[in-house]
Amino acid sequence: MTFCRRMAAVALLLALPLMQLSAYGLYSWYGYEGKSYNYLKKRNESSRKRLMESYESMISKQKGDRAVVPPGVYADYGWMLIQDGSKERGKEMLRKEMELYPESSVFINRVLKRFEEDEKKN
Repeated sequence: MTFCRRMAAVALLLALPLMQLSAYGLYSWYGYEGKSYNYLKKRNESSRKRLMESYESMISKQKGDRAVVPPGVYADYGWMLIQDGSKERGKEMLRKEMELYPESSVFINRVLKRFEEDEKKN
């Protein structure tokens, strides 16, 4: 029994360095947490600009293990683009969110439907 435990311990010790190979984690966030908090706290143009730059970095330079944009980023970025008047680009980002994370389609389809209804009214 002790031989088996020793072998298991040796196997674990040999496997540990392999578990630590990733330098980035699942996603690269590019300071999103702080910029998002700052934007929600201040709600001014400079904090909004920094948050948008963070979204652009996460989308264009993703270095995480999955090499995909984190969940919700396309949706948040798309919504902000729509608010800024870049409606088509914003809708494109919302659709990318649904492609990458199909579970978000229930919510995003509602947002797109409501947005299109509002466009028809105007």
